Amino acid sequence: MTTRTTVRRLGAAALVLLLAGCTSGESEPLTVKVTRTSVTSTVSATGSLQAITEQNLGFPDGGKLVELNVSVGQQVEPGQVLARVDDFAARQDLQKAEAQLAQERAALARIRDGNQVNAAEDDVKRAGEVLEATEEQAEAVDDANASAVEQAKKQLALDKEVLEDTKDRTRAGRRSCTSEDRRAAEEAAEDDDRDSLMSSLSGGSTQDSDCEAAAQKEAEVEAAERQVRSSRAALEQAEKQRRVENAQQDLAVENARRDLAAAKNEAASARGDRPHNIDEQAAVVSQLQVDVETAHRAIEDTVLRAPVAGKIASINGMIGEFLGGGSGTTALAPGGTVPLPDRSSGVSSGDELASGEDRPGGSAFIVLDDVRTFQIVAPFAESDAARIEPNQAVEVTFDAIPDLTRSGRVVSIAPTGTDIQGVTSYYAVIVLNELDDRLMDGQTASANVVVDHRDNALAVPNAAVMQSGQSGIVTVLEADGAQRQVQVELGLAGDSATQVLAGLREGQQIVVAPGEE
Repeated sequence: MTTRTTVRRLGAAALVLLLAGCTSGESEPLTVKVTRTSVTSTVSATGSLQAITEQNLGFPDGGKLVELNVSVGQQVEPGQVLARVDDFAARQDLQKAEAQLAQERAALARIRDGNQVNAAEDDVKRAGEVLEATEEQAEAVDDANASAVEQAKKQLALDKEVLEDTKDRTRAGRRSCTSEDRRAAEEAAEDDDRDSLMSSLSGGSTQDSDCEAAAQKEAEVEAAERQVRSSRAALEQAEKQRRVENAQQDLAVENARRDLAAAKNEAASARGDRPHNIDEQAAVVSQLQVDVETAHRAIEDTVLRAPVAGKIASINGMIGEFLGGGSGTTALAPGGTVPLPDRSSGVSSGDELASGEDRPGGSAFIVLDDVRTFQIVAPFAESDAARIEPNQAVEVTFDAIPDLTRSGRVVSIAPTGTDIQGVTSYYAVIVLNELDDRLMDGQTASANVVVDHRDNALAVPNAAVMQSGQSGIVTVLEADGAQRQVQVELGLAGDSATQVLAGLREGQQIVVAPGEE
């Protein structure tokens, strides 16, 4: 119960190794062109042919019967439309799935085409420029403040020299003026005796002139002291302003550095997150693609077709009635009257009788009689069974007739699993659409169910892809012989080829196996 995908991939890998091993010395790399082709994924299981003469038919999901094209006793041919159920809900589901797919594809395109990384790198550049300008401004402000402090210091020193000089000249004048002269001058000033003062000044002695000069020098000392105090205050103010503005500029520089670091982190995050965001969104798109395909399948399942030629033996339903889902199964094998295989081997002997207590079942909508064909009841691993649905195409090969391949179709898949030697498996019933005179009851047959398919898909061999989730790495051979690794977005992984959604173009040469030196 291995998937055919695995077998074919192993085969492709073996071919690559064989080609690589057959070369000697220096050799060119093995390359292929990127082309458009069909990509198919299959799952496989083995069972035994069982001749059948009756076939039970029904709709997988049931619904309201709106069309019945046959009557009891009518002969029908393979593929003939027998009946239809209302497909309104199925079509609504398809429209919803397609709308969601379009929305998520647009989101994926925005991520791919977006300039978040470039914008983040531009922010880093601008933040760096702002930091540089802020540092230059801080340096200029500090230089201006330092110059102002130095100027204030020089002014204070100059004022101190003036003060000292004034004090020295004042002390010399004080020695020439006696205390009595100073007191007489003070009394004259207090009595406001202008005549007496003028007389004293005009006819006064040298001592009076010395006292007047000394008083003037005292006033000059006081003015010089005030100037020193003012200069000292100006120096203190300049130093204070320098400290305050230095702190402001330091804060501005730190803020600019913080903004630059944040911009760098954002840029690094944008660069690191982009491929993961693309992978994440691509996975969402892939899931919605599956939902759209499932919705298409649901619409197809509203039409019941004859899988083989035969005669309508019974019809259990009228137009307007609601049919239950899975009404194509019986109390025996799903979709037929052949007993399920022996659980110990997983292969039916063809002569075992089924117990209704152990078999999943239901009532048949239409019973097709006078059927002359074969069916296979094969157990599929649960991971493969999850991908199998009624009406899927099947390619059947036979161990006893190696050159014979016949097409078939899945009739039904058992709703419950069966333990076969400790492995949970699900039985699928497959009916052959083509016969051959060499086919006999009990022959071993391999059923390869086509679970997914893409037509006209851009694809590369599986061996050329290093896959990781929804993305992968492919080595492209350039025209000059150089090899370049390219990240690609992957679609369906088929048995021998993988669909490429983005990253390559048709006609490019890709390396399947490297050359040897």
